[in-house]
Amino acid sequence: MTRIITKQGSLSSPALYWSLTKEDTEIVKRQMVHRKFKNDIVAGVTYYCQWGAPQVLLCRPMVKKRPFPTSFWLTCPYLIQKCGELESQQGVKALEEYLQKRVSLHDWVLYHVLHMNIRMSLFPPAQRMYLQKRRPSLWKALRRGGVGGIQDKNSFKVKCLHLHVASWLALRTHPAGEWLHQNLQQVSCPVPECYPCFIKGGGRNVERAL
Repeated sequence: MTRIITKQGSLSSPALYWSLTKEDTEIVKRQMVHRKFKNDIVAGVTYYCQWGAPQVLLCRPMVKKRPFPTSFWLTCPYLIQKCGELESQQGVKALEEYLQKRVSLHDWVLYHVLHMNIRMSLFPPAQRMYLQKRRPSLWKALRRGGVGGIQDKNSFKVKCLHLHVASWLALRTHPAGEWLHQNLQQVSCPVPECYPCFIKGGGRNVERAL
């Protein structure tokens, strides 16, 4: 089922996501086999590759009563590898420099606020009310967090490339989208058989991929 993240406050851009299917779950398990990850944090899939495998997941803002700051989680082994390669070549610093030179602080803050609004929209009304009344300090912290839960929105600090590639794909927009596009070049692997997402002869419906 396709769903839309609802609007919260005066600034929001609806983000499409799909419910996690049994097939998606099996693929994600293979993608994350060597990483600490549990399916109970997943609200849905926000981006599929050209072969039909999940690349970015939408995560719930809290798991087992604890905040989970990463709204968009990159699971694609190909993109994870590409991000790692870029980071080893000072990619984080290069992205920060691009943002400082090419992006206004106003637009950067708005992008963080957009993530905050999306995170808040995922709370059921009853849970939202409970947090506001019983755990106000936690609620305020959740409301302050931007991309990946970053609290300081007024600097061009980039935690890691994985967060920003995931956000760019999930929302189909990013203040440094041009830089990400130029440095990644393509977002789907050219040979799916080289990655654990692919099962020989399995096949996928790729209508949701783009």
